[in-house]
Amino acid sequence: MFDSRTTTELFYQFGLALLIGALIGLQREHAYTGVGELFAGVRTYAIVGLIGCAGGLAGITLQAPIIFAALIVIVGGLLIAAYVVGSGQEGLGLTSEMALITTLLCGGLIAWGYGTLATAVGVATAGLLALKSRLHDFAHRLSTQDMQAALTLAAISAIILPILPSTSVAPAPFDVINPQKIWFLVVLISTFNFSGYALHKIIGATRGIALTGIIGGIVSSTAVTLSNTQRSHSEPALSRAYALAILLAWSVMFLRVAILTGAIAPNVLPFLWPIIAIGGSACLIGSLWLVKQAQGNDSSSLTLSNPLELRSAIGFSLLYAAILIGANLARTWFGDAGIYLSSIFGGLVDVDAITLSLSELATVRDGIGEQTAARAIGTAVLTNTLVKGGIVLGGGSSLLRKAMAPIFTLMTCAMLVGLLWPW
Repeated sequence: MFDSRTTTELFYQFGLALLIGALIGLQREHAYTGVGELFAGVRTYAIVGLIGCAGGLAGITLQAPIIFAALIVIVGGLLIAAYVVGSGQEGLGLTSEMALITTLLCGGLIAWGYGTLATAVGVATAGLLALKSRLHDFAHRLSTQDMQAALTLAAISAIILPILPSTSVAPAPFDVINPQKIWFLVVLISTFNFSGYALHKIIGATRGIALTGIIGGIVSSTAVTLSNTQRSHSEPALSRAYALAILLAWSVMFLRVAILTGAIAPNVLPFLWPIIAIGGSACLIGSLWLVKQAQGNDSSSLTLSNPLELRSAIGFSLLYAAILIGANLARTWFGDAGIYLSSIFGGLVDVDAITLSLSELATVRDGIGEQTAARAIGTAVLTNTLVKGGIVLGGGSSLLRKAMAPIFTLMTCAMLVGLLWPW
């Protein structure tokens, strides 16, 4: 009976459907402004969730899927009738109606055994409803160029990525070039960058200095370093706060390298994380030291360009391919010494590209060892950190240099220990 389900399981499923409906209904009732009549509240959404679960269970038990289809038609008809009756109300939309349909479908998913998926969909729906004002504000903050860049890259990724060759297209030592994988990595990096850019747009250009450092570090720690270094001359009194923003951006860079490496070559991560952890910990220690000194300096502005420009994406793919070929040639000609040499030059240009290139070489046949890849990536990160440290110490105000010099020295020494230590 009941598709061989225990009573406990049935109570769990109906309880979950009830909770999901109540969560969505609670948000709808909380967001009600008092203009016009409330379409549906906590009770209605909770009941619809139960109806969806009961309908899905009945369809399975009686082997009649049409039962759930009929429920959708009935609820849809009621929604249409309610919409027609309330069509004279000002600001009438379809959000609540669509949320009710979603609640019904979540109930059905639970009955069909997809409780985890239904929970995720329900929570995501409630979250989207709660973020209405922020999402509208985000949409208004996007420029025409932002939308064109995002849509262009999305279209090219969705259309071109599946049809690109998924194997190497050239003889050795150029056999490491895989067009589909290269473009996939471009999409991965662009998505990573755009998440930071979207946060920047949602939160606003003027917020706490520390927060702009973290968000800017998701997009480009180099951009944060340059911006705050230049600003330290016009506002020297805020130099410690700018140093904090720079260090937090660098901390995000360490985390970013670990995530990218783990996504491409998870076997490299056990060898890389001690190096990253030592450098990142030194950076965080310096950040904590500056936190109290930077208190009260809570206003800053950071300008970031759209990271989804098609030109930038193509440029990154060419840079990645060039570094990948160069690293493979260096390995062929000079062995591990060539890998470390290429990592130094790669770190001078773009730490993301060299990280992905070395991670990729660690996954191909006859490629480099995981430990070699980890040390080479660590060398690239150290090189990149030295470049940014040179920007700060060479171009910052005297107060910024004074705040950053001891922390930068600690980071450099810590990373050298991590690279040279026989893990």
